[in-house]
Amino acid sequence: MHLKIFFFAELRERMNREFIESEFQGVKNIRELQEKLEEKFEVLRGCFAEDKLIKIAINHEYCSLDAELRDGDEVAFFPPVTGG
Repeated sequence: MHLKIFFFAELRERMNREFIESEFQGVKNIRELQEKLEEKFEVLRGCFAEDKLIKIAINHEYCSLDAELRDGDEVAFFPPVTGG
């Protein structure tokens, strides 16, 4: 399945890029995608832990970890942002 994945805030800094486009075999939902991303990109390991409160959107609509993915979807990860 081909996905375009956008990263914001801390995740963008860790990845050193705004987005990636890639094929993900055997991924059915957001939870499985997060696992694949942590396997593929060492800098993301631990970033998707339950206590991280990351918001997720598929095609510009917020979703849950169990939301199903389809070929061509755009997924965005929004970690909490702090500022002063």
